[in-house]
Amino acid sequence: MKTAALLIAALLVPLAASAGRVSNKDYDIVTLAEGVHGFVWRDPSAQVIEGNALFIVNERDVVVVDTGLMPASTRRMIEELRRITDKPVSFVVNTHWHDDHVNGNGIYRDAYPGVAIVAHSNTRTDHIEQTIGPRQANLDKNEAGLAKYDEWLARGTDDSGKPIDEARRKRIVDFLASARADIPALRSVKDSPADVTIDSRLVLERGARTIEILHLGLGNTRGDLVVFLPKERIVATGDLLVYPIPFMFGSYYDTWPETLGKLSTLPADTLFLMHGAPQKDRAYLEKVQALLRDIAARSKVAAATSLSVEEAAKQVDLKDWQSRFAGENVMRQREFDAFVAQAAVPRAIRQARKEEAAFTQQVR
Repeated sequence: MKTAALLIAALLVPLAASAGRVSNKDYDIVTLAEGVHGFVWRDPSAQVIEGNALFIVNERDVVVVDTGLMPASTRRMIEELRRITDKPVSFVVNTHWHDDHVNGNGIYRDAYPGVAIVAHSNTRTDHIEQTIGPRQANLDKNEAGLAKYDEWLARGTDDSGKPIDEARRKRIVDFLASARADIPALRSVKDSPADVTIDSRLVLERGARTIEILHLGLGNTRGDLVVFLPKERIVATGDLLVYPIPFMFGSYYDTWPETLGKLSTLPADTLFLMHGAPQKDRAYLEKVQALLRDIAARSKVAAATSLSVEEAAKQVDLKDWQSRFAGENVMRQREFDAFVAQAAVPRAIRQARKEEAAFTQQVR
């Protein structure tokens, strides 16, 4: 998820961890196979802006998949890794360019001099242009935006005039405290883009272990990588698959289902998600795949009208899918609206109309 989405994400849910505040109650270290360990946030909603990490401990070295968002989280990940092994990290793999998967690169580089950071060539470009370049301006906007929520609290209503009840007031107060700690921490991120780039496939042979780093196609971003361990039958999915609510900001809705199909055919028994618990079957993958196909189909119908993108998007009703993903859980419903309906539909309509603005991240 991008820094620009921080305010939305944080207001939707209570954040359990913030700058300098990571408790071992917030996450689990999950052993997936001998030498393969996952750093998994327990509540993917409470940790909606943080990503999981995978530690692959080999005979002589370690390969790490993704490095986290907040500096405190990355440092905690490294602490846990050092409890597992004193072997050096030789490779870090960034599954894509979003902040919560790359912000910790510099901390790993400081902790493990000589580490190589691997990403798709498009991810390296987007990390520099989409994450590093606009970060300070985005944080300036986020910081300025906090004043609006101070005003809400002062008058007791939001911009629509809706009264703010106690539960919502507490969520806003918690959010403001968290954001005012997190924004300075995010300003301090030491960026380190990939120094090894790939376009399709890289295979690492580490003793008895084979590690395949694969680009399967356009999906969540134009540079998604998955990390596949064929002998252990484990694949780290990046944000091609996010549980319990997909993230669909700036994505490729027509091609993403096909990319998930390629992911599904890999002979893996465990899908290690970078948000949410590991999946042991393909049921959730197939559910997301069907949702994406429906978004693309419904958006094409709306795109064929003469309506503006904003008006056409109102014609695409995803309440049936919201129910399937969120049920009666109000927080999940809000997440679905923000991370799926509002994020995906307008862009999918632009893509269906072949509007240039929807293809600013086209594949090379």
